[in-house]
Amino acid sequence: MRLNNQAKVGLATVVCLLLQGYIFTYVLFVEPHPLVSILPLFPYLAYVYARGKRTWYFNKSLYWIGLVAMVTVLDILPFAVAATRS
Repeated sequence: MRLNNQAKVGLATVVCLLLQGYIFTYVLFVEPHPLVSILPLFPYLAYVYARGKRTWYFNKSLYWIGLVAMVTVLDILPFAVAATRS
């Protein structure tokens, strides 16, 4: 069974959201603002919007997966830096 590009990006988004939630809750012991918690969802929504445009970046699911992962890391990074300084 082959997954289409939207399913790949969606699964990567779900994995990143779950991983981010786990790190915030059980590793860093912080509760960020709800907007910070759902920020990795925004690149997926942009991907869904771009799907209708049929542009060159629509078929590049790895770019979108990388963007979701990068946003997730950038969400976690300030909290991790603050935790190491205290």
